[in-house]
Amino acid sequence: MLATVIMLAAIAVTGSLGWWQWTRAHETGRTVYPEAAVPLAEVVSPGDPSGPEIGRQVIVDGEWADAEVFVVTGREVEGQDAQLLVRAFTVDADATGTGQAATLAVIAGWAPADATPAVDVPEGPVTLEGYLRASEAAVPAPTGSDVDATAVGAASTSGLAQSWEPPLYSAVLVSYDAVEGWSPLEPLEPTQETNIRNAAYAIEWWIFGAFAAFVAVRWMRDNGRVRPDGDADPRPQEDQ
Repeated sequence: MLATVIMLAAIAVTGSLGWWQWTRAHETGRTVYPEAAVPLAEVVSPGDPSGPEIGRQVIVDGEWADAEVFVVTGREVEGQDAQLLVRAFTVDADATGTGQAATLAVIAGWAPADATPAVDVPEGPVTLEGYLRASEAAVPAPTGSDVDATAVGAASTSGLAQSWEPPLYSAVLVSYDAVEGWSPLEPLEPTQETNIRNAAYAIEWWIFGAFAAFVAVRWMRDNGRVRPDGDADPRPQEDQ
């Protein structure tokens, strides 16, 4: 009985220490702030597959293209049903890094699902700042929209490429400045990195606890067995 109590106490102690170390790993983690915005040409070129540039903040020069406008429906922003405005942005030839103008899909704002803001944008040169996100898989629009634009289910560059002028960037820009009548999406926030050393200590304590649990189960199983009556004394009895 005493051995069982000791092993159960060991399991409780190692589990508690592991949880404490795991909590410390999150409390003492490093805060990572988004990198400063850089010109788009420094991180991605038209047609390149999405990769390391996702999540980077960029600045790009160009103008809004006279092309079909899309609205992504069935989304939720700030706890309410929403729709996202997606427009084509023509990146200047000297801002692509290739010497050729290209088309960039831009999420130019959001609005409540039942709102009907205009989709007109000013003409002339524009400088946009925002962050890059990956293209989404093309899906049908779950709901319609009263906005004067084509409703789609995702900001998919493969789907948009059928309507916009090539070449097209594979990533999508979330603009920090929304067009008039629409609200901008939240900018990138700092992330918290886990303290790896404390996390490793937590795992070690839990491994010790698992071993103690294994020993406890084996000990209770082995010592809880009852021998059959015939096995009480395995030595042969001598004839009287």
